[in-house]
Amino acid sequence: MPFDGTSDDLEHDFDILEAIGRRLDGLMKGLIRAGGPQKTIRRWLVGHRDTPEDADSQISLMATATDLELFTPSMSGKTPVDRCLGSWRPETDQDQAAFDALRAAQFRLVRIIDRDGPDIVRLRDLATQENIVLLNSIISPLAAGAPTAMRLCPLASGRHVLISPLFVIDEAMLASALGLVRTGRPMGHGHRCAVNLYRDIARRGFIPMPTLAVSAEIEIPPDISEIQRLAIRWLARDGEEDQAALIAEIRRAACLDNLVDACGWYSNAATDGRENVQQAFDGITDILMETLSQRGRAGVGGYIDILDRAAAEIAHHIAAGAMAVEARALFERLRARWAPGDPASQAGRPSTARAELDRIIQRILALRAKTVDRGCTEQEAMAAAAKVAELLDRHDLSLDEVTVRKSDCAGLAVQTSRRRRAPIDSCVRPVAMFCDCRVWSEDSADGTLRYMFFGLKADVEAARFLHDLIELTFETETTAFRNNKVYLTLRGGQRRTALNSFQIGLANGIATKLNALKSARTATAATTTGFDLVAVKHSVVEDEMERLGLRFVAKSSSSRRFVHSEAYETGKIVGAQFEPNASLGQ
Repeated sequence: MPFDGTSDDLEHDFDILEAIGRRLDGLMKGLIRAGGPQKTIRRWLVGHRDTPEDADSQISLMATATDLELFTPSMSGKTPVDRCLGSWRPETDQDQAAFDALRAAQFRLVRIIDRDGPDIVRLRDLATQENIVLLNSIISPLAAGAPTAMRLCPLASGRHVLISPLFVIDEAMLASALGLVRTGRPMGHGHRCAVNLYRDIARRGFIPMPTLAVSAEIEIPPDISEIQRLAIRWLARDGEEDQAALIAEIRRAACLDNLVDACGWYSNAATDGRENVQQAFDGITDILMETLSQRGRAGVGGYIDILDRAAAEIAHHIAAGAMAVEARALFERLRARWAPGDPASQAGRPSTARAELDRIIQRILALRAKTVDRGCTEQEAMAAAAKVAELLDRHDLSLDEVTVRKSDCAGLAVQTSRRRRAPIDSCVRPVAMFCDCRVWSEDSADGTLRYMFFGLKADVEAARFLHDLIELTFETETTAFRNNKVYLTLRGGQRRTALNSFQIGLANGIATKLNALKSARTATAATTTGFDLVAVKHSVVEDEMERLGLRFVAKSSSSRRFVHSEAYETGKIVGAQFEPNASLGQ
């Protein structure tokens, strides 16, 4: 019957492939029960390596040995498949087509050219230079260019089906195998070539073929880069939900190394002419560039100059010959799209609300300059903190839910000079909660600890200011404690323990006070604004962090602290006297 390449035609060919599989399945099980493939494997490995322990390698070994057994000719020249075909009787037209295809099966050395749609892979026979159309749904486009060996059955449609295991061979094994081939002539059963090639693979180890699963689950080789994994996902994506999940994963993977890597893989695909793979890396690079640009505009630590650093790395790789010039062309094209200033991100917000926000931020900055930058007494610091809290509450009371949801988020870094955590760090999370922010720690370029507050712009300015005030309080109260009788009666290491205990107590007292004041502020805002302001703020911040692909790793501490109880209680009492919003009349 004639075929025209329609979906019915493809379905008919897949039916023939299933019929071939059903016939070979019983024959393969019989060979394995008889022990033939197991003996072949022992011959391959004796004196070279032990039988591999992992299941994938064992399955691959058994598959190649069984394929060899199926097509090993006897003295009469007939293979086990030939003998079975002589005794089987076709029950349907599909069975007859399957028998014809098995009789014509050939062992071929091929190179994968490219994937052409969801069901077709194009190959080049390296002996005859013939172009082959393979019916296959699982070979990944990332396998393009890879040499391999396949036992193929030709179908009436002109396509071929694969009946041997999938693997990649390196160029050295390919050269050795081609030495057993007559150039320009088909290999037929290719028994001699198959024996030598399968033996070499068994002794040196399998190189997995990049594959795509037929279902939504993806089979990905373990030794490829994160960007290659994402490209496989991109090419196998199915539906809007899968697309959204993939974009979120790409955003979480956004970093300098992955951006450069994506540009490099794009240039490789462009050089090799693999258009669909090139489009995948183009799309991934676009999302990475957008995400990193948005992080830089949001002021998230470490991302402000990341595009300049990426440009320098790409230029270095191109100069060294490790990357094609197409990588720089892609980078510059996407950078022109995403690098310019934030395009009217505040256009949807009322001008009065924007002006009020600017006034709040300027007043917070002015208070910070008056206190932290120039030095102040503890009373001045407390008065400034109270004013900041009053400003924040006044601003919150003027907001409605729509305005909050249209607000921009920003990140502000608080740099420490320490490489290790100290008692004051216990106040960082309560400060973030008090100001409706998220906070995380980072290592600076010099290895010192840095905290990043992230949230609405006025809130992060307030968080940084409040953190600075707490640092001043620690300095002031620690100096006072050194003159305390508890401290003066101690000597040597006991003084260090007492001082540390005092600071732990001070941090505990401040954190407890901030948490209590936050609960009171939240209750006031809920009854006055008519909506849960804190919940809306948190929703806005979480959505923005998702859009920026920010991800974190939680760290737990199991260290034990030896505490001087009297010093600890002294610090806790002092910390409880910390008043960030005394003017609210609470």
